[in-house]
Amino acid sequence: MASSPRAVRQAPPPTEFVGVVTSRKSSVITAQVQAPLLKLNVHAGQLVKAGELVARLDETELKTRLDTATSNEKAARMEAGAYGASASAAHDSLVAEGRLAKYGVSSRVAFNNARSELARISATGAAASARAMSARAEREQAEKNLAKAQVFSPLDGIVTNIKAQEGQVTQIGSPLARVFDPSDLIIRFAVPREHRGEVRVGQRVELAVEGDQGKVWATVTNVSGAQEPPINFTVVEADIDDTKLAKGAITVASVGRVRIADARGAKR
Repeated sequence: MASSPRAVRQAPPPTEFVGVVTSRKSSVITAQVQAPLLKLNVHAGQLVKAGELVARLDETELKTRLDTATSNEKAARMEAGAYGASASAAHDSLVAEGRLAKYGVSSRVAFNNARSELARISATGAAASARAMSARAEREQAEKNLAKAQVFSPLDGIVTNIKAQEGQVTQIGSPLARVFDPSDLIIRFAVPREHRGEVRVGQRVELAVEGDQGKVWATVTNVSGAQEPPINFTVVEADIDDTKLAKGAITVASVGRVRIADARGAKR
């Protein structure tokens, strides 16, 4: 009687994780002043150069503040100058009274009065000078704020995550968009706690993007530390070999399935 063939044991399917392509270098573009967003010059996916105009804020209120600060500074400087001239005259008067008192021509009271007047004018003049310095600082800050109404890209890259809309009043620090440098791409993916032991630094992973028949290989460079509940996953980063990427194969924000490469799958 012939023996029955042994059942072939099927290998379990490889574990997959959801990964997203991002960049090692990126920057959030933020508003540096409070003003309405007048014009947004970029759209998601647009390639920009460092220093390129990204957005323009309404300058109306900023210009008004600058005009007011300039007028206040001018008035404060004139006031300080007037007290400076008065102090100079009071000093000359004190010197003259001192000489007259020395020769008995003027009384000591007159000399003391001249000294008191010089002290009063000097103190008032010092306060006026302080106001002039403060007004100057306000004017300089108003100039800087006006310059910040034009928002530029801090680096070469691709614009993503646009957060603002034209007409919206931005606050200081409000994010407008993010720009990614596409020259150094990485994969970031989350690994559930039960699979944490399968991933290690130096390991190769493959990314399959839906609609693209090719595979993108990367090397794990960072595995975040142990996470406490309720965060039951570990964030892993893997560096993509950009030199082997076909042009347009993947871009920042591409999403796909990540598999850990084994001896058979990690073809070089």
